[in-house]
Amino acid sequence: MSINENKLANYYKIFEVLAEHPTMSIYDIALHAELSRNTVSKYLKEMYENRTIIGPHLRMKSSPTYREYVYLMKFSDPHAAFKGLQGFPHVQYNAMTFGDWNTLVITNRSLDFSKLVGFESMVYQGVKYCTYTPVVEYTTWNQSFERIHEQLCRFAPWKSEITSRLQAPSLNWGEDEWRLYDAFKYDIRKKVTPTLRKIGVRYETYTKWKETLPDYCTIHTGFYPEGYPKYMSHCFFIHTGHQQTVKSLFSLFPTTPVIMEVNNHLLVFVSVNTPDVTLSLLCTLYDMKSTKVINKFFHAGVIYHFQ
Repeated sequence: MSINENKLANYYKIFEVLAEHPTMSIYDIALHAELSRNTVSKYLKEMYENRTIIGPHLRMKSSPTYREYVYLMKFSDPHAAFKGLQGFPHVQYNAMTFGDWNTLVITNRSLDFSKLVGFESMVYQGVKYCTYTPVVEYTTWNQSFERIHEQLCRFAPWKSEITSRLQAPSLNWGEDEWRLYDAFKYDIRKKVTPTLRKIGVRYETYTKWKETLPDYCTIHTGFYPEGYPKYMSHCFFIHTGHQQTVKSLFSLFPTTPVIMEVNNHLLVFVSVNTPDVTLSLLCTLYDMKSTKVINKFFHAGVIYHFQ
C-alpha cells in the first residue's frame, strides 16, 4: 500500500514524538505533533497495523549480574539450526542468514553451540552491551547516501573518539519484575491494568519496576515508512575506532537501524527496500572503509528471524 507524502510526513511527526516520549498519551502526542487527537489516534492505529512503527520496546543493558551474548556461526544446515533453536533455553534472538555467517543467535547465558548437530565454525562471539536505535531522518535513500558521502569527505581519521560502553548497575529484579519485563518488552504502551491482571502482579510493584527501567533497559522505537515486512534486513559486523561516527552515519537513513555494541565492535542491522539500495549500502560500507571510518566489516543478509 502506497502512502501519500502528506500522510507519511505526519506519520513521521508521530514517530518522532514517540521516540522521544515512548509512553506519552495520545492527547499529548497530538499537542507535540501539532495534529488533532483524532488524527493521531487514527494514524497510530494504521502505523501499527502496517508496521510503519515498531515498539516502543525494551532491551536489557549489560550489568555485572546480567549479560547477553552474541554468536555469529556457520552450520552445515542453517535452516535446521534455525528451527532447532526456536524455544531453545536462554535464546533471546535467532536468525538464519546468508553471507559471512549463516546463523546469528543472542542469548542471556553463555552457551557452547559447538555441541549441536551441524555446527561448523564460530565466526565471532562476544558480550552484547548497549543497543541503540537512532532517531532517523525523514528523507529518501538517495538523499541519505548523499549526506553520508558529504560527511565521509569531511571525516578526519586522525581525530580519536572515546568509546564508552553503558553498563547498568547490578540487576536485582525478582520474579515479578521479570514477569513485567516479559509482558511489556515488546510494547511498553500496552494497557497496564488488564496486563497486570493477566500476569498476577500488583500495580505498586509495576510502578516501582517502571522507575528502574532507565537503569536496566534501553527503549526503542523503529520507523519503517513502507512497513517493516517490505524491507530486507542486512547485518554488518563492524570493527572501528570511531563508533560515534559510525552510529551517526547510520542514523541518516530513512529506516531505523539497530546498533549493538558487541565487545569493542558494532553489530548493525539496516532495513532496505530494493536491490539498488542494497548495492548503494554495500558501496557505502566500502567507502567507510576506504576513508578509515571503519577498519573492516563482515556482512550477512537476514532470511528469517525469531525472538
